[in-house]
Formats: sequence, structure tokens, C-alpha cells
Amino acid sequence: MRLSIPIAALWLTRLPGVLALDGALLRQLAELADQGLNADGTPILTSDEEESFSAFSVSSSDTENIVAEYVELPLDNFAKNGDFSYEGTFWNRYWVKEGAYRPGGPVFLYDVGEGDAEPYWRGRLESETSWFRQMVEEFGGVGIVWEHRFYGNSTPGGIDIYTPPEVFQRLTTAQSLADIDRFANQFSRKNINYTLTPDKTPWIMVGGSYPAMRAAFMRDRYPDTIFAAFASSAPVEAKIDMSGYWDPIVRGMRRYGFGNCTNDVIASISYIDKQLDRPSTAAALKKKFLGLGAEKTANADFADALSYTFSTWQSYGMEGSPYSLRKFCDHMSYDPETKKTAGADGWAKKKGVKWSVDRWAKWPYFVGMTNQYLDTNCSGNEEVEGNCELDYVVRSPAGIAWSWQYCTEWGYFQSANLGPNQIVSKYSSLTHWHDMCHRQFPTATPPLFPDWPATARTNAQFGGWHIRPSQVYWSGGEFDPWRTLSPMSAESWAPRVRESPSAPACGQKGGAGELFGYLLRDAQHCYDFRVGVKEGERSRGIWGEALRKWLKCFKPRKGRGKGRGREWKA
Repeated sequence: MRLSIPIAALWLTRLPGVLALDGALLRQLAELADQGLNADGTPILTSDEEESFSAFSVSSSDTENIVAEYVELPLDNFAKNGDFSYEGTFWNRYWVKEGAYRPGGPVFLYDVGEGDAEPYWRGRLESETSWFRQMVEEFGGVGIVWEHRFYGNSTPGGIDIYTPPEVFQRLTTAQSLADIDRFANQFSRKNINYTLTPDKTPWIMVGGSYPAMRAAFMRDRYPDTIFAAFASSAPVEAKIDMSGYWDPIVRGMRRYGFGNCTNDVIASISYIDKQLDRPSTAAALKKKFLGLGAEKTANADFADALSYTFSTWQSYGMEGSPYSLRKFCDHMSYDPETKKTAGADGWAKKKGVKWSVDRWAKWPYFVGMTNQYLDTNCSGNEEVEGNCELDYVVRSPAGIAWSWQYCTEWGYFQSANLGPNQIVSKYSSLTHWHDMCHRQFPTATPPLFPDWPATARTNAQFGGWHIRPSQVYWSGGEFDPWRTLSPMSAESWAPRVRESPSAPACGQKGGAGELFGYLLRDAQHCYDFRVGVKEGERSRGIWGEALRKWLKCFKPRKGRGKGRGREWKA
């Protein structure tokens, strides 16, 4: 299998200084997984993997010269009276594949979302295993990889921890959607003698996770621009309390045969919380896990470090070298003295929970993982003092931008799932997440920066769980933590729907209790975009059939779109 992407070592070169549950990092992991790579750049190997699982055909070679292009867009798309001069403009980056185009073919837009698009566009437009490239070529279309405003090179200026909060005033979901509308309605190619704006050519938007939300929102808010959308693993419901993030991990670990490890983790967290309640035992515990110097850290920050054990789940499940949950559970369930593996109940019940806690602390990857995620230098040795600072702020530009978005609009605070399935310390509380937002932007104040994320306003604006635009295909993984906030959520506190793989007629919106979509069994986040996953093949097949059906309904409209902009190539 040939993977023509320059990101095999991305894990080793781009992650320092990024919170483990930050969207920018998770975007990196998802993009690597989609291309069949582990987090360390090594190939994912599965027992049923073939050369490619694709619902579309693809040519064997690609000699097209694709370069970065830019379009000038206003910082405020909603300026009164259309006067954009007050706040000015910025240049938004994108890449275009046009070599497969046949007259009348669609324009496909893949939205990268909350990350720098530079490392990923080749994997989407050039790789032989790219499902997106396959789709573009099958339908004779134009393929675009789009970079979100305030990420990568699509920013009004440099972003770092000293950037004044006022700079982020126009970093909103609504503004970023309007960017796509404005861009699409002035898009053209000098090598294609055909009108490519949405009035004459169907535009199809594709995304996973936050970009999937954006795809659905675009179809809902700009139906004359986006003709159809593929929304994979889309958590469209803004919610401050996302403690439910952890429950699918527990269910999935049990389903995959790691119930013994899960039992030991749950027992260990209960014990750890009791130790953290007392300053003397808390200090000893932190040193046991991270070495001398760690005792100075706050309980909440130490709780975050423990939660990083599960950070690769959404993209890799039990896999995801180097910090895979399989390696962790193999370690937790193995007794090096007796050389035996724990039974179904785990070791904590038989040997005592302290044994399991000690085992967790001895996991060889824990200190290295913590140091890499938090750009710190814990020693891992109780006799050697390290510079073990865990009260970290995000320093990567993409991480800072996404922090602004979830702290102001979306919430997604992945606090502890208190209860019988708790795998995260209670000290990772909603208050702690609130404090992390204000630690990240210490000078930001209301109304620009709300005290708590304005999730009620966000849901009122975009529709939340109840959004049902026509010609949208929804998909999700059975054990995807983000499914909990998608229309496919199975949680008791979410509205229940019935998924159907039968595409509705053109223009037909779904009812409140029904959804055109497919739930991928034994899968996590955006698994329908991954090579080597048979359930992903099935999902893409459903989407392909629906798109062929819908495209027959497209009718060109009179007149041109309202978007404006100037383009230039780098």
C-alpha cells in the first residue's frame, strides 16, 4: 500500500505543547488514522486488511501539480451595509485537484477544520488510498481541501499565547461558514471552461468531527451553496458537561475483551481520588507516578495526566502505537511475578486495589506520554527531581484557536464521568475545565469571552441535536465518545432516533425521530474515512448510492452567487 503523504513522523515532531484532549491534537491523530498510520507513523495492521476498502475507483498515478492557493475574505462577513473596510480582510488557504474533472461534475470540498491543513492536503488529494480522491475521480469532479479561518496560514496574523483576545473576535463558527459560502460563489478555474459556482454546479461538502458539524450546518444555513453533505461523527450539540465522553470508552473496552483491565482502572481511580483528598497521601501518589517534583502539582492537573491514558481511543480504539490502550491493558493485566494474566474480574479484586494502582504507575509509557503531551520534564523517579509542571497552557497556534472556540461556543468539557464506570479522577471537574479556559486567556472578559461557554446560544443558532437538513448523510461509530453529542447519540439524556440506510428523496428533511445514516459497529471516531476498515467501506457505499441519487435532482439556477473575493497562487 502506497501512502503518498509527508506526515509519517508527525507524532514525533508536532505534538509537544498540545493538550492531549485538545482538538488540534485529535485532528492530527484522526488524519493519521484515516491514512492507515499509527500515531508514531507506523502502518496500522489489522487481520482483515486488504490493499484498499473503497466504494469508488481510483486511477493508478497522479501527476497533477497541486499548489496552495489563497482567496481574500473579509474578517467580518456580516458587516453592516456590506462595509468590510473597517475590520479588513485576510487570506484563506486551499488546495484544488482538477485533473479528474469532466464537464458537469460536482465540486467536492473537504474541510480540515480545527488544524493546520498543510500536513494533510496531500493525503486527501494525492494518496492512492484516499477515499476523498477516489470519490472526486469517480464522479469526475473538482476536489478542494479547505483550511478554516485562524488555522494554518488562514489567519489575519500570527497566533501565540500573547495574542490579545480581541484578535479572536471573528473566530466563530458562523463566520467560518460564511467564508465557504463567499468562496464557493466566486470559485472558478482558468483551465475549466464551465461555471463552477453553486448556481450551475453542485457543491458537496465532506467532513469528520467538527468539519462534519460544519458540513451539516452549511447544508442547513446555505442550501443554495451546499447541495449535499457527508457528516461523519458530528457532535452538533453544544454542551458544557461532556463527562459522557468517557462512557463509550468503558463500553468499548469491555466489548473488545478488556473488561479485566477496565475493572482495575475503575477501582484504581476510586482509590486514587481518596489518596488525592489528603495532602500527605496525594504527594506520595504523584511522586509514585511522575517522580520527585510532581508533588507540587495541583490535583486537577495530575488528574488530567491520568486521563491521557485514554487519549488515543477515539482514533484508534485499543491500538495506536506508541501509547495504545492495548499496551496499557496488557501491562495492567499481567502479573510479572506469577507470569499470569488477570481473569475477567481483574487483579484489584483479588490482589487489592493498591496493587493495580502501583501497576498503573509503573506503566513504562506513562511518564514519556505525560512529558510529550504537556511539554514538561517529569523524572519518573522518586529520588530524582524533575521540572514536572502540569499546569500547562496550549502553545500551538491551532491549539490556541480551538481552545477559543470550545471555551466560547461549544463547551465539550470532558470532566470525570462520576458513577460506576468512572475512569477519570473527580478532580477533573467542570470547574477545572472552566479554570483552564481562563488560564489560557487570562485577559479575556465578557461579553467577548463568556465566563462559561455560551452553549445555549450556540444550539439556538445551529439547531443542536435536532438539526435535520435534507441531503445530509450522517454516520458514527458505536463506541465513538463524540457520538454522545451527535444526532446518533444513544445516551439516556439525548433524544433517540432511528437510523435508516435508505436515502430519502431529494429535498426531503428527516423527522425528529429519524435519521438517514449508518452506525458503524465496533468502531470509533470517523472510522468510515479510514483505509482497512470494512464498516467504513459499507458506510461510504451508502453515501455513494445516495449521492448518485441526489445528483440527478440538481437543476442549475439563473444568476450568479453573491460571494466576492480575489484569488492568487503562492
